[in-house]
Amino acid sequence: MLVALLTILLLGGSSTGVLEYIGDTRDAVKNVMPKGDARKAALSTLKAMKKRTSAHNKTAKRAAKEIAKAFVDHETVADTLDTIWAGYFVQVNKRDADMLDLRFELRESISREEWQAIFGDSG
Repeated sequence: MLVALLTILLLGGSSTGVLEYIGDTRDAVKNVMPKGDARKAALSTLKAMKKRTSAHNKTAKRAAKEIAKAFVDHETVADTLDTIWAGYFVQVNKRDADMLDLRFELRESISREEWQAIFGDSG
């Protein structure tokens, strides 16, 4: 039961929704922005966001498997679990920082009017 709860914790907040949001944003950028360098830059940034999110999903799945394996092994000590969690959260923090930087990068390539058209009040 505990393994299931931890797996839900790691994967329940999965970035599948984020990938869908990035895909929707990509479509909106294509519809709103005219072809040109700014559009290419925005799409490139969105591609980097998608890549980073996909990598995070793999990291979360790997951590969930390691934790499940550690719980099955009754010889596992708390330090092992702490190491797994610590590594996972280092990756989460790195991903969060990268995504924030990419959002600012995206903001630089889109005009205020285009941003409003793409994101409305949510941006």
